[in-house]
Amino acid sequence: MYRINEGTLDLPRDWADRSINVVASNPTGAGASLTITRDDMPWGMSFDEYVDEQTKQAAKALKNFEVIERRSLDLAGVPATEIESRWIAKQGPIHQLITTVQNGRRVLILTASLGGEMSESQKTEMRRIVATLRLERTEG
Repeated sequence: MYRINEGTLDLPRDWADRSINVVASNPTGAGASLTITRDDMPWGMSFDEYVDEQTKQAAKALKNFEVIERRSLDLAGVPATEIESRWIAKQGPIHQLITTVQNGRRVLILTASLGGEMSESQKTEMRRIVATLRLERTEG
C-alpha cells in the first residue's frame, strides 16, 4: 500500500517512489520551503560517494553554486550529510541546507531553501524540522 497525505494507492510491490514533496512557510511561495526527493544509490556506490556525485552535479547545474559547509550527522538513527550551500537563481540568491539521508539503498534528500540569506535562527529552525524525520526502514 502506497501512502500519500490524501490517502493510499494499491501499487505493484516493485514500483519505486519517485515523488517530490514541497512544503512552504508561506502559501504565496515567498519564504522558506522544504523539498523532499527520493533516489536509489547506484550499485556499488558508497553513501559518501553518492553525496559527492550529487554535489558535483549541483555545481554543474546551478549558477555560482558554492558549498559553505559540509557536515556528517546521524538523523533518525542512520547516516546523513548536510551540505549548506548558496547559488543564484533567476529570482536572486538562494541559501540551502541539503540533508541527504541513507535508508538502506534508498536515499532521501531534504532541501531547506530560502531566497536571500538564512539567518542563524532560520538555519536552527530548518535543522530542527529536518531532525524530526522518522524513517520506515527499507530493504537493502
